[in-house]
Amino acid sequence: MSDTVEFGGWRPPPRWVWAIVGVAAVAVLAGVVVGRAGPHRAAASTRSKPPSSPASLSRGSRARDARSAAPWPSAAGDCGAPVYLPQIHLAPQHARVHGTVLVGGTALRQVTLGRAVYRSLPGLRDQGLLVTKLVPGPGVDYAFVEPRCSGYLWVYEILAGAAHRLGATADDLLGGPHHAWAVTYRSHTVLTPLNGGRTVTLKKSTDPIADTTAGLVLVSPGAGRASTAELIDSNSGALRWAAQGYPMGATGHVVLVSLPGCRVPSADRACALRSINLMTGRPRATFVLPARRVPVSDAVFSRGGTAAAFQLARARQDPRFATGRPFPSDVAVLHLDTGGLDIVPGLELPPGAGAGLAFDGTGRWLLVTVSEGDRGELLAWRRGMPGPALVARLPGPLMAAPPLLLPPSSWPSR
Repeated sequence: MSDTVEFGGWRPPPRWVWAIVGVAAVAVLAGVVVGRAGPHRAAASTRSKPPSSPASLSRGSRARDARSAAPWPSAAGDCGAPVYLPQIHLAPQHARVHGTVLVGGTALRQVTLGRAVYRSLPGLRDQGLLVTKLVPGPGVDYAFVEPRCSGYLWVYEILAGAAHRLGATADDLLGGPHHAWAVTYRSHTVLTPLNGGRTVTLKKSTDPIADTTAGLVLVSPGAGRASTAELIDSNSGALRWAAQGYPMGATGHVVLVSLPGCRVPSADRACALRSINLMTGRPRATFVLPARRVPVSDAVFSRGGTAAAFQLARARQDPRFATGRPFPSDVAVLHLDTGGLDIVPGLELPPGAGAGLAFDGTGRWLLVTVSEGDRGELLAWRRGMPGPALVARLPGPLMAAPPLLLPPSSWPSR
């Protein structure tokens, strides 16, 4: 029997690449100049009056505002590229979140949340590196590490609190409960298990989204703009089920997909998300999002699988800044058991920019990382807070938000 199983090809570069490209592209589009355009953060108690809602402005006033609006505030990031700055209004209280989290960026750092302290993990070859992605594996985690401004990536495994470089090459990494995969894009998309096992070659135009205990979650293009979510057996390649929609992510028992109509905001048709039973492929619930708002990131899930967090594009641009499309985004939390949707207040993400997202071990706290160009920030928020709380500032320079990963419970806390 061959060690290579073919069942599901080349695809566009991974999403974290598009996030970086998007920041630079939007910066050029908006004519952003490097340098801050004034203070961008205020405590909630001293928050300035929010700008008028675009919906309340007449067409003429919107046109005047667009002509007089300033470029989005920016700062110099990694490799000299300009980075749009998130607009943050911090909550006045401290985040009473506990535990540890692994954070990327200019190093691998284990952050102790309650005390807002961190330590760097040993093992990276030098200080001129940037950790751009973190994924879980069975008993060991993995990191994508880029020698700064080089355009190529190394794969490191993270074991016993230290990083070790592997000889594997990859264009992307995919984590899972049984395997962590090095993903390469050539004439076909090839998944190579980093912990040993059979290589998987996917059919053309099929994109791996998540690895789960039930199998690999893929997306295949359908007719027109439609997409199909699929679950296949990672050993045999057998198709277990297929369902309409683009999978945003999966957890232990559920897949969250965006239905047709979510690719482009429309005044006539609302975007809807659907949760699907991972084992059967049957719909569980449908969630209609606010008008003209669509998801612009993958989803991350709480450990219990009851909540999903993702970025949600705003319906209009911020009237203070001249950017055009893409619009800024918020961070949203969708409660899959009740259908409730929370928008994290006090946090507006720049056009084309991504955030690092993860839930803490309890599922009550959402952790968010953002890039400020010369530094990164780790924020925490839970329902009822008027804005996110600052947990820790992380060294820069950075272009994209540092990735987040909850480390194994066996890791030592300090």
